[in-house]
Amino acid sequence: MTSQLLSSELSALIQDSKKKQPDLRNAAEKSLSDLKALPITSEAQLAADLKRRPDFVKPFALACATRTPKLAASGVTGLLRLVLCNGLSSDSLRDVLQAFQDCTNSILDVQLKVLQALPSLLQNYAESLKGRLLTATFQVCFSLHGSKTAVVSNTAAASLQQLLAFTFENVAAEDGLPSGNETMVAVPTQEGSTAVHKTASDAYYLLNDICLLTEGSQPQVLGNARLTPEFGLELLESLFIVHIDAIAKHSEYVHIIRARLMPFIIRTLSEKANYNVTVRAFRLLRLLIQKLLPTMIAEIAMATSLVNHLLDPTSSVTWKRVLCLELWRDIHDDPTLIRSLYTQFDLVKENKNLVGDHLAILVRLAAENPALIGLGQRSSGFETHQNIPAEQLAMEAGGLSGTINLPADETSLNKPGISAKWSSVRTSCIDQVDKPEPPILPATYLYSLVLTCINRFSDGLAKFLLPFTVQSDEKPRRKPKPSAKHQNQEAPRTDRHEELTKEPAMAQSTDASIPSERRMPVNPLRLKDHEKFDQIRMSALIVEHCWPALLATSSTFLNASLDSDYYHALIRSVQRFTQVAGVLDLGTPRDAFLTTLAKQAVPSATIVPARTPIIGSFTNQQTDDIPNGDESKHGDRRESQSHFSMDMSPRNLLCLRALLNLGTALGPVLHNSWAIIFQCLHQVDVALMATSQRPLTQASVNQTDENETPGIDDLKAERSAVEIAVSRLFESTSSLPNEAFTHALKCLRSLVYRVSGLPMDHTPNQRVSDQLESNPAVPRPRHNRLASVSSVRVTEASTSEERIVILDRTAQVAQYNIARFCQSPSTESGWTILTQLLIDHSCSSAIGADVRIGAARDLDGLISRITSFVGRDVSRNDTIMQCLEALSSAVTFMWESEANKGGLSCSLEIHSIALESLLSILERCGDTLQSNWDLVFSIINSVFKPTYPSATKGKPRLFEVAASASRSPKLARSAFSTSQLICSDFLASLPDRCFLMLLDTLHCFCSQIEDFNTSLTSVALFRNVSDHLQRGDEPQSRPLLDEDVMRCTTDRELVDLGSAQADEISTSVLWMYLILHLARLSLNNRVEIRNSALHTLFGIFDTCSDRLDAEAWATCFRLVFSQLLSAMVTTKVNSLEDSDFRNWDDTAVILVRSISNTFNLSLGTLQGHRALTFVWDQMLAQFALLLKRNSLALGRAIFSSLTENLVEIERLSCTRSISLDATWGFWVDNIPTLDAPQKNVDNNDTLLAYVQYVRQLHSMLPSGFHTDQAAALMVKLKLCIIESAAVVYGSDVDEMTPVQKLVLETLALVPLSAEEILMQLVETVSSLASLAYRTEENNTQKGKTYIALSKAAMGSLDSLAKQPSVRDHASTAYLLALMIQELEVPIRLKYKRQPGGKGVPTWKKATSTLLSILDIDSWGECTGSGKDKQSMWEAIVSISNGIMAADTDSCESPSAINADEAFDMESFSRLQDVIVPSLGSPSIPDRIRRRYVESLFEHSLIHEPHPDDLARPEQELLDGLRSQHVGRVQELPPKRRSKMAYILVEQLFDLAAVHDGSVQRVRLAQIAAPYLILRVGLVLKAYICDQPLRGLMPQPRSQKREMHHVLQKLTDLNSEPKAIPETSGVQSEYKKHLFLLFGLVTKAMKAAKRDEEMRTALTAVLDAMGTDFGF
Repeated sequence: MTSQLLSSELSALIQDSKKKQPDLRNAAEKSLSDLKALPITSEAQLAADLKRRPDFVKPFALACATRTPKLAASGVTGLLRLVLCNGLSSDSLRDVLQAFQDCTNSILDVQLKVLQALPSLLQNYAESLKGRLLTATFQVCFSLHGSKTAVVSNTAAASLQQLLAFTFENVAAEDGLPSGNETMVAVPTQEGSTAVHKTASDAYYLLNDICLLTEGSQPQVLGNARLTPEFGLELLESLFIVHIDAIAKHSEYVHIIRARLMPFIIRTLSEKANYNVTVRAFRLLRLLIQKLLPTMIAEIAMATSLVNHLLDPTSSVTWKRVLCLELWRDIHDDPTLIRSLYTQFDLVKENKNLVGDHLAILVRLAAENPALIGLGQRSSGFETHQNIPAEQLAMEAGGLSGTINLPADETSLNKPGISAKWSSVRTSCIDQVDKPEPPILPATYLYSLVLTCINRFSDGLAKFLLPFTVQSDEKPRRKPKPSAKHQNQEAPRTDRHEELTKEPAMAQSTDASIPSERRMPVNPLRLKDHEKFDQIRMSALIVEHCWPALLATSSTFLNASLDSDYYHALIRSVQRFTQVAGVLDLGTPRDAFLTTLAKQAVPSATIVPARTPIIGSFTNQQTDDIPNGDESKHGDRRESQSHFSMDMSPRNLLCLRALLNLGTALGPVLHNSWAIIFQCLHQVDVALMATSQRPLTQASVNQTDENETPGIDDLKAERSAVEIAVSRLFESTSSLPNEAFTHALKCLRSLVYRVSGLPMDHTPNQRVSDQLESNPAVPRPRHNRLASVSSVRVTEASTSEERIVILDRTAQVAQYNIARFCQSPSTESGWTILTQLLIDHSCSSAIGADVRIGAARDLDGLISRITSFVGRDVSRNDTIMQCLEALSSAVTFMWESEANKGGLSCSLEIHSIALESLLSILERCGDTLQSNWDLVFSIINSVFKPTYPSATKGKPRLFEVAASASRSPKLARSAFSTSQLICSDFLASLPDRCFLMLLDTLHCFCSQIEDFNTSLTSVALFRNVSDHLQRGDEPQSRPLLDEDVMRCTTDRELVDLGSAQADEISTSVLWMYLILHLARLSLNNRVEIRNSALHTLFGIFDTCSDRLDAEAWATCFRLVFSQLLSAMVTTKVNSLEDSDFRNWDDTAVILVRSISNTFNLSLGTLQGHRALTFVWDQMLAQFALLLKRNSLALGRAIFSSLTENLVEIERLSCTRSISLDATWGFWVDNIPTLDAPQKNVDNNDTLLAYVQYVRQLHSMLPSGFHTDQAAALMVKLKLCIIESAAVVYGSDVDEMTPVQKLVLETLALVPLSAEEILMQLVETVSSLASLAYRTEENNTQKGKTYIALSKAAMGSLDSLAKQPSVRDHASTAYLLALMIQELEVPIRLKYKRQPGGKGVPTWKKATSTLLSILDIDSWGECTGSGKDKQSMWEAIVSISNGIMAADTDSCESPSAINADEAFDMESFSRLQDVIVPSLGSPSIPDRIRRRYVESLFEHSLIHEPHPDDLARPEQELLDGLRSQHVGRVQELPPKRRSKMAYILVEQLFDLAAVHDGSVQRVRLAQIAAPYLILRVGLVLKAYICDQPLRGLMPQPRSQKREMHHVLQKLTDLNSEPKAIPETSGVQSEYKKHLFLLFGLVTKAMKAAKRDEEMRTALTAVLDAMGTDFGF
């Protein structure tokens, strides 16, 4: 590439110089041939070959010398390429530089190429370019810098900077080389001269000439070079920026700066120089101060003093004052430089106080134009742009880069206040070096620089000193995790405000669970062995001497109008300076700045309670400055005045946040200055409340107030940040040493008492102080009253809310110091101070209820957190005791003092809070309590009114415990929760002596009537206590009751025994004491309580039955069960209402069943013991008395329980140990029936239990029931059925009730051996068979039918009739009569009373039973009197009549009539087979047979006869057939049961027919024959009368069928000869009946003249008559 370019340029030179420049042409041709002759392998090889040919550059130098633009361009291009590739030889450098000099006046392109070659030339040939060659190089560059072409001049200026930089780089490189035999050159210095290397010598002369040129003098080595002051200063600045360190090492260079440059700078600053020269002078001065201060003290002192002087408004123009402040601003950026200035000047008496004077000038500057900076009572911000387009905002923001940021509106330059919008510039004046004229500056820019200076001054001090406060052995501090309250919260500011959202850096522990004690921050002044101690000391002196000026300046701007950025920066500055003063233990500046921040945090006018110290002139006075009496003396006057407040602004909150962060950082060293922070925080809360906003700690950050002004995002964001800072502040107290924390707590306490209006020495009861102050030597804190400069006053309405807020602050401090209270003694940790404060406020009647409740809740929260921290650490039992003592004192003294008179509801609420706290203690630490249970029960029992004797006073006695009354149901519930917890989890931790307290306490909870649920649940807790006592530490095989207890005959003796044992009470006494408590509760007036007590009582016996021996059981029956039954018996029934009566009955039921079950449990132990008989007799006696209560439920319970007892007795073969006679007598004498039956009273279960009892007793009787017992048994059993109520939700139609069924089963147990018993049994069973029909429908309880019972009784009756004892009975006829008479009833009332139900109807069941009974083979041989037999036959005839009869009109199911008719026909046939011909026995009266035949006749009528055809009572039977009457034309309906009628007709014919001629048959025929004649005669007469009237109308079919049937039977009948009387002229033996009907037959023949069929039938009758009579 290089070869081609060089070849091209040489060819161009050859071409352009053919005629005019022969020398140039020849030289070019020669160089070109040489170039072509070189072997070109690489650029490096080519450059090396060219270096060996010095003449190779000759054509290029000649071309430049021609000054012809075209040739010069080719020449410069070739030389540039040779310079770049390092192809020049050292010998040719002079020619090259001359060629460049020749081109300085050439065209632009040539000039630029020369400037391009110079830096490379100096870089590649640094070793050769020295002395004159170097000077020649600079002369070429200076010549070009003088060009009128801006591009060339500017490029030359840049080249000069590069050349000068390269020169001093070579100097620095040469300084680093080891010394040798180099040539040294002497140069002048302030002390004379010094020898330096050649390069350093060249640099010396160059620097000197540049300084000379800058001040306008002639250079020494650069010849005709010229420089403007602006460029000279710029050139020097660029040199110093890079090589000031190398320059500072050479005294000769420093000499030049001191002798040449500094005078020029001072002269420039003091004179009215151009703006750009002045700016560069300031820039150069800044650089010299920063780098050469130690070597130029006098010069810099003069210059900086001049700068301070120029800040005076009368000494210079505004832009120069701005430059001065910008210079100081940059100085403040370097804290080390500030310390150096202070060390070199302020600490040296001969020198001026440079730093101090500067800060003093800042004070004057800040206050020189109050109106311009918007100075007022408080700092105010500016409104932001709203709804302005982005383009307009950009235009208003100012011009291009590098220009001042000015608003478009010129008037905004003079706006009051300091804002980044109009008080700042985009580019500082000191950086605007190219402007010939000063810029137009905002009027407030100067004051913004003042702000920046003090900010950077404070930041510098903080960055240097604060790291020394961290102890060296501590690890780097981690960022603490946010608490739960502040999670998900963001800082309200961006990065520029980030520091204000964090607490200042300070070493402290960050362990969240157990905060370790925070180490005191190291005072840097104590690090005397530190290598930087001198600088530390200087910094401390700066703080100590300069804080008034800084405070004054800051105070001025804190009250000026600043925008957000400036205000945040100012607050950050104050915050850091305050922290520095604090760590240096400089109390005065620290408190002064804290006070300043505090005053800014509170609005200027606020409604503040007069008791609250108003932050004005905050002082660090001790807490004992002013007596309490002085304050109370003027309290009323302060409370009488008030005025309105101003709204809280974000800036107030910002100052408060800074103050809080300072408290977090300086906590260990604040001492009594905590009062400033606490009072400020409180006054901010008051200011917020005065404007209807919530205080800072009343809600979470995300919540908002309803009364907050919407749209104020800054205020909300700042408020959120402040709330975080508050939490961090209080959290930081956890790591304070005890002494520091006590200081803070005392300051807070003083504020709390002042706000609440209570004197410091006030307590509701002096014993509070005696109890909580374990160390009397600890002094009690007093008020720390701070002076006030505000005229704000109080409104009484805000007092209560203010008190609550300040108590919340106290609680928040306590929250973070739980570990301290647990790990340190109470007198050292502040526990005594804190708890006394809270108790004072919760028990004082002088303050409002809400404040008292708030204090109580704070105490509860404190104790809760302490117990949570302690957990189950037994070693910290003293801590738990302190908590319990505090609670006990708070509760006790509240009720003993006058506090409860201020409002009972308030006292109850406080008491409830204390109980909740007690519960929290037990939940966390209950199993670690040792000797503190007395306090626990004292607190629990405090819920009861004083009628209850305290458990801690004396020895409690069971029956001396009065009926307890709680102070309120809510308190009872709270206290009971604690008792419940004790009984469930902590019984193992209770000492024996405390069990009596526990049992008495539980009894009180049970007996109180204010809260039912509490009473009910308390009963169950006795079971827990009993289980624990049974387990205990004793062997399980050991009896539960010892001999001492079993010797007690009354409960009084047991109580005395427990009192005698004092603290070592035996388990036996405790357990029996518990049992008696439950027994007493079992008689409580509330049914649920006594029932629950009974269940619990007997449940305990169930679990411990295996540990009670016979004597123990006897003792329990004697002391417990017997007394309970007696008490239940003696209950005044008549005085109770119905509901109470039933409730007591329910309790009695539970008692009976429980005693019975317990008896069964103890039976195995009592077996064979003498006490069993006594216990059983006592039970029967007490139960008999209980039955007099006339309670069905109680009766059921008694009999069922006794039945179970009998079963168990039988199972264990203990029958001989009880009296069976007494057991039977108990049953007979105590039937559980009602004297006056009531509706809806179900006694079935009771009667069932009653019957089951006797059945079980029967199984235990050796020979069953004897005669008297059986008789009584049947009477009682029948009474049970009669008295039993209807089954609820059921009936006894299809199934018997359990009572009915069991009664029948029990009747089967009656022995049949005795005739008397058998007769009574048959009578009883028979009566049950007809019970469904004998009991009228509404005579008993609705719903009782006895249908199923009757059916079952019929079956029993059938079985009983088959028994041999019945057949062999002396009066079998009587027994059968009894059975048949009862069975006749349902048969007779077939359809008239039809009990419903499924299955066979009752009358059918009765019919079947009757037939079954009568089918017995030997029934006819039954014995008995004639009367008994007549009664039997009468019953049979009645049954026969019932079978024949049926009131079909009453039948509910007409469809069943035919089936019923068939059943009756079959039954009648079976019955006839049994009773005929026995019914004709001579022993049976004719009236019975006649009644039977009459029934046959009556029910055999198919059609209703004419009334005149039947004989009247005074007539003979057949007289009616002779009557005359008109016939009937209408059709007569046949009887519904016509089939049965035909069967009966046939039976009549059969009875009248001839048989064996026996007496029975003859007697039956004699009775039946007249009725048969009448039956046939009625048919014939009806035909005779009716048929003629019908004319051609045929006879109705049913009548026709009946007539044909009768005529046929009549024709076929052979009648009993003895049945029809003899008639003269009649010789027939078996057809006599036809003769009696001859007249009717003949008449019928006449009537049937048109009825051929009937005539035929009648003719057959006549034929039979003629044949039999011989015709």
